[in-house]
Amino acid sequence: MTGKRLFINIWFYLLLGLLPAGSAAAGAGSVAVLLSDSLEIYQAPVAIFSAEVGFPVQQYNLRGDLKRAPEIKQKIFADKPSLILAVGAKAAYVTKVWTQKHQEIPVIFTMVLNWQRYKLLEEQENITGISMEIAPGTQFGNMALFTPKARRIGVIYSEQHSSELLKQARQAAAILNLELIAEPISHPKDFKRSFKALAPRVDGFWMLNDPLVLSLDNADWLKERCINNQLICAGQSEKMAQYGLLLTINPDIHNIGAQAASMARNILLRRQKPKEIGVMPPLGTQISINLETAGKIGLPQDQIPINLATNIFGSLSDN
Repeated sequence: MTGKRLFINIWFYLLLGLLPAGSAAAGAGSVAVLLSDSLEIYQAPVAIFSAEVGFPVQQYNLRGDLKRAPEIKQKIFADKPSLILAVGAKAAYVTKVWTQKHQEIPVIFTMVLNWQRYKLLEEQENITGISMEIAPGTQFGNMALFTPKARRIGVIYSEQHSSELLKQARQAAAILNLELIAEPISHPKDFKRSFKALAPRVDGFWMLNDPLVLSLDNADWLKERCINNQLICAGQSEKMAQYGLLLTINPDIHNIGAQAASMARNILLRRQKPKEIGVMPPLGTQISINLETAGKIGLPQDQIPINLATNIFGSLSDN
């Protein structure tokens, strides 16, 4: 393991070696993989899942159009799948609906931002999944690497979509002796006003994958505001660092396919119940840094832990 890649939940990582890919149970049905769309980001985890799960795999694609769902459902159920892997929010949502009266079919969802908003586990025991959010404690710990003096972390959230995550964040902040200053909003247009009120009271800012918070307009505006206010600002999407945010901490997408395959084997071969698994955090973490932004907010080079970064954008010499 190198500094380029930080792994969490090592105990679960060990499960990857417990069940060899070729140990599929005799007579077991195929695994259905349902994609929400033909996004490039889905390709690697789906390919790895298909190679490692150890069962025949049939792939289906909504192509972003929920009107195709009835036709695809008919095809999937005709094949009598032993398990369904739902990739993306639309796939996860329709699969939950499809299996409400067929909870003998286990479902694993992944690549769903803010999965809680879709209430995927409510009233069903056949669904498990992999979260796309890194634990708040990991987020705060990486922010602290850049400036130990950042003791007050600001966050803007919506009660509707992020109340549970905020509870976890408060617990993590207390453990790390940080002060979490949270501002709720009820509409995307409230983000800029809330940030302006929050910025003078904090040393850093944490951008959530909350649908009322995360938008292209807000992200672009936030980049300039973080520079102007000399704030350590962290998000949860690699592209945010690419476009100018100082720091992002997000799941290692390649590991998600292997993790989902391990979960599927445990369900199908070891008869582990999805309800017992719940929603797992992602195994691996990627850290992205924008050095140009680091220079603009005045971070000395020796305070930038480049050796921990998976992705580096810009350079200090750009300023």
